[in-house]
Amino acid sequence: MKDKSVAYVNVSCANIYRDPTFRCEVNSQVILWEKLEIIDKKNDFFLVKTEDQYKGWINLYQIILLDELPNYDTALIMERQVYFYNKPDNCSEIVRDGFVGIHVPVLSNKDGWIETKFPDGTKGWIEKKKTGRINEVSRNKIIKYASTFLGIAYLWGGKTVQGFDCSGYVQFIHKMFGLNIRRDAWMQFEDSQFVSKDPIEGDVGDLLFFSEDEKKISHVGFFLKPGFLLHCKGMVKIESLVKKNRLFNEKILKDFVEIRTFLN
Repeated sequence: MKDKSVAYVNVSCANIYRDPTFRCEVNSQVILWEKLEIIDKKNDFFLVKTEDQYKGWINLYQIILLDELPNYDTALIMERQVYFYNKPDNCSEIVRDGFVGIHVPVLSNKDGWIETKFPDGTKGWIEKKKTGRINEVSRNKIIKYASTFLGIAYLWGGKTVQGFDCSGYVQFIHKMFGLNIRRDAWMQFEDSQFVSKDPIEGDVGDLLFFSEDEKKISHVGFFLKPGFLLHCKGMVKIESLVKKNRLFNEKILKDFVEIRTFLN
């Protein structure tokens, strides 16, 4: 291609489509400032490779083509929903929205506010207290954090707090703890380490994998405690693999394949 080969997402969240049209399946999503490799272009869509090596089509109006950028310090948004303002004042004009998991460049700090900018050059301010880091990685902390998203609705292709699918939820939680894993459930199955064929023999934070056709992995969730699963199916919720428990899901138990993990 003659165009620049690198682009950055210029909106809080953008869909990655199977084909170069809005009238098709959404395969995944990308978030503000995510770096994309441009592969091809067709009409108003670019074929891109995302940071997690996923390929699909994105609308050109949601990205900005840029050369490689300087290394800025970045701030990680920790609040579910935030707004960026044109001044360090939450009564000033809103210029963009954002949510937990987005990294933004830090241009300056002023009175508890961070000045940042967006790929199109627009500048904005966000309260510093709404950013942070998760410094310690432990199984219990991962599950405790994952549980704070109970009730968020299922969204096919979703990987943000605006809506998750099962593997998007698992990927998001790992990423917040600095563990970058691939996008789909079958990819996560391939890349993780074997733990057990018994659904109650895992450890907190392990992953339970499922298959509806006994061929391809189609679902994934977190091992909460023996016999209990934290996953996104309809919404982020807790279900049980124990028949006498009121949260028992017979189909989930029937589809169980094995427990695997990305944790030590």
